[in-house]
Amino acid sequence: MSSTRLVTAQKYIAHFANLDKALLASLLSEGYTHEFAPTSLHPPGPFTKTSFLAHGASLREIMDGFPVTAKEYFECETSNRVVVWATSEAQFKEEAMDGDEAEWEYKGEYVFMFWMDESGETIERTVEFLDSAATKERLFGLMARAKANLGKITDS
Repeated sequence: MSSTRLVTAQKYIAHFANLDKALLASLLSEGYTHEFAPTSLHPPGPFTKTSFLAHGASLREIMDGFPVTAKEYFECETSNRVVVWATSEAQFKEEAMDGDEAEWEYKGEYVFMFWMDESGETIERTVEFLDSAATKERLFGLMARAKANLGKITDS
C-alpha cells in the first residue's frame, strides 16, 4: 500500500500530462516554494505557490502537455520526502509549431525532490533538477520559438 506522501508525489508527476492547474493547486501548500536547478542554467524562479501556478499557465499557452514518466520513486519516511527520477516529453500546441514536427521533439530527464507537510497530502517545497544539456540546447529555444509563433498569430 502506498503512503500518502508517495501518492501526493505521484499526483504531482501526473499533472504534467495535461498541465492540470486545479490538480497542481490542490497539491501545493500555501507556503509552497519551487526552485529549478542547477543555477548555471539561469532558470526562472524561485517561485511561490502563486508564481509557480502562473508559470504552469505560461506553459499551457504553448503546450498541450509535458508528460513526465517516473523511472523511480525514492521515499524517505523520517524526513517526509520523496525523490523522483523521471523523463519527460514536451507536447507543443500545433499552432505554436512551425516547420517539421521532428524539429519540435524534446525529451528530457529530471530529478524532483519533494518536501511534504506533516500529513503528506501537500508539498511544501520542490527542487527540480533539469536536464542541463537538453534544457539549454533544446527546450529553452523551442519554448521561445513557440511563444514567438503564437505572438505572430495574435498580432495578425
